[in-house]
Amino acid sequence: MQENLLIGNKKYKKASDFLSKIDSDWENLIKRKGVCNIKISDDLEPYQSLIKSVIFQQLHPKAGNAIFKRFLELFNNQFPDGKSILKNPPIKIKSCGLSQNKLSTILEIASLSNNKKIPTSNEITKMSDDEIIKLLTSIKGIGEWTVQMILIFNLGRLDIIPQNDLAIRKNYQKFKRLTNSITPKEIINISKVWSPYRSIASWYLWQIK
Repeated sequence: MQENLLIGNKKYKKASDFLSKIDSDWENLIKRKGVCNIKISDDLEPYQSLIKSVIFQQLHPKAGNAIFKRFLELFNNQFPDGKSILKNPPIKIKSCGLSQNKLSTILEIASLSNNKKIPTSNEITKMSDDEIIKLLTSIKGIGEWTVQMILIFNLGRLDIIPQNDLAIRKNYQKFKRLTNSITPKEIINISKVWSPYRSIASWYLWQIK
């Protein structure tokens, strides 16, 4: 799957050139924003990315960072493996500022990781986007949007369209000066012409203010 990774400025330049040729709106947006510079955080194992994503769900980044910091402090400021999480009293983990639902999801991820049910960084590179989405969304508390963010920002997959991301749909409506709001199904269909660079196109849409 290496060819699907967002590797280096050459790939970004190629994607920006491709999108610029769609129409004048895309050309002008890319001229204003410059070449895409998605930052890939590939230092985490997939189970770690999942746990961190759960902690940050529906939180302002400042609040998420504070809870994540307290979580790591329970484990000597090292990201724990699944076994270490399961050995820690759940009430202690919850005291970091987690809801009961988030705690339950984190414990489930830890259990699956401990039992080698979540692929490692090496294993996941051999899986398709759809295979990853199907596997990880089978975990209670993990939705498609969460997995899509991991695919883009942790795994660097090139052709992801987060159709349930409200900002992308609202910004596309603004970008194209449309009267009616865009549905998830509509943005999937619209995004077909952005392929194979839908992750890059999504990044540009997120930049619209």
